[in-house]
Amino acid sequence: MKTSEQSQRQLRVSESIRRLIGQMLVKEDLFISGLKPRALQITQANISPDLSYASVFVNGIGGIDVNEQLKLLNAHKGLFRYRIGKEIRLRIVPDLIFKKDTSLEVADHIEELLQTPHVKQDLS
Repeated sequence: MKTSEQSQRQLRVSESIRRLIGQMLVKEDLFISGLKPRALQITQANISPDLSYASVFVNGIGGIDVNEQLKLLNAHKGLFRYRIGKEIRLRIVPDLIFKKDTSLEVADHIEELLQTPHVKQDLS
């Protein structure tokens, strides 16, 4: 994935999508069998430059199987797209791709690497 800087419009739409999906998970009754909406946290949304695709990053709370929850979210993304289309003024409602947020795992791995004796020696 390219790490180019997002435009103001991309940032605004991404944040609106993140906030709206988070609200849907917390405040509304989602009738998706097996989904545990209150045990999910929407950490980030990134939208493509043409606003046609949005990657929505999800974390699990309380030791739930995030991969199983992602399957359910991706299988029912039409429900979320419908609501986004009603709430956010866009010409085209972006296709949603729910993904696991691995940023905490990466941070933990980096911390472990920094604590190894070889790296500590180089840092001193």
